[in-house]
Amino acid sequence: MPTAAKRILDYLNQHPEGADDDELTVALGLKRRQHTNIVCRNLASRQLIRRQRVDGKIRNFATGQTVPVPTRAPADASGRPWYWEGCVQARVEQYLRAQGYTILRTANTATHERGKDIEAQKDGRPLWVSVKGYPRGTKRTQPGGQAVLWFKDAMFDMLVWHGVKTAADLALAFPDFPRYHKSLAKVAWLQPVIKFDVFWVSESGEVRRESAV
Repeated sequence: MPTAAKRILDYLNQHPEGADDDELTVALGLKRRQHTNIVCRNLASRQLIRRQRVDGKIRNFATGQTVPVPTRAPADASGRPWYWEGCVQARVEQYLRAQGYTILRTANTATHERGKDIEAQKDGRPLWVSVKGYPRGTKRTQPGGQAVLWFKDAMFDMLVWHGVKTAADLALAFPDFPRYHKSLAKVAWLQPVIKFDVFWVSESGEVRRESAV
């Protein structure tokens, strides 16, 4: 089944007049407007669509580009898959360094070290990142259900850290799986309140930053 991103992009390519988030949600039978909004903002950050205010409302327009087919990123030296927490953490670290951050500390994900997974700093401003991978599942648990629990753990980090030090920037980091997008859509109202960013790591190794504002 096509992803929500591809369905939205296909629809907009066929409707040059564009559509707002509400119209897309109804036309495509998507469950939540918040999820549509997140997907559209992600597409806009990749310049696949353009979001423009028309008559007081944001409308989405296709830019004529297509969703690129990702290439498979190699597993780490231990053979773990790209969506393992340690691989996600490493990709985000590389991204932050390229953006001018200094990495102050990283947790050892292989040993499940507790605490902040990444502590970075730029221009004197600290950044704390909670990183999650994607579960493989077991005989008793399904990956999707386990991922929801991991998402809740990461959100709890945001709540606790926000109360501890409001002078720090906060962020989550996830492998780019639909389950995490759906979970985030359910608490989309909280992101601008706590002001946390989200780093999405793709199978190709690309990191996309979704800002709270």
